[in-house]
Amino acid sequence: ATTGARTPAGGPGGVERGSGRGPTAAAPRRTRRTPARCRVCGRTLTDAGEMKLMRCEDCPSDMDEGVYERLREWRAVQAGRSGQPAFCVFTDKTLMAIAESVPEDEHELARIPGVGARKFNRYGADVLAICAGRDIAGLDEDD
Repeated sequence: ATTGARTPAGGPGGVERGSGRGPTAAAPRRTRRTPARCRVCGRTLTDAGEMKLMRCEDCPSDMDEGVYERLREWRAVQAGRSGQPAFCVFTDKTLMAIAESVPEDEHELARIPGVGARKFNRYGADVLAICAGRDIAGLDEDD
């Protein structure tokens, strides 16, 4: 039988309701992201492809065509070896972003959108070698 009396928030067990962080823990702060801006004209980027390139689709590209073609050849070899589609290695937009920035070290490569930790660890050395103009074993060989 209930008496209609309410128990304290914690109930008879003495457990205090709350966040579980304790009474002195500060609430987590949300950091506000600054919108991505075109590195050429400064316009706010809203399209995922533009954000990956860090420029508007209409703004001029400073892509190194030779690096881009070598990256595409290398990607085809990698895709063939792993039995997966080429875009699973890197998308065209990611290859374009790499060929536009031509990273010289691991830090620069890791900052390119589309190059996450897994792909960086798996392909980073080859990509940096291509950007530096070095030969990649198996890339230029005829099969």
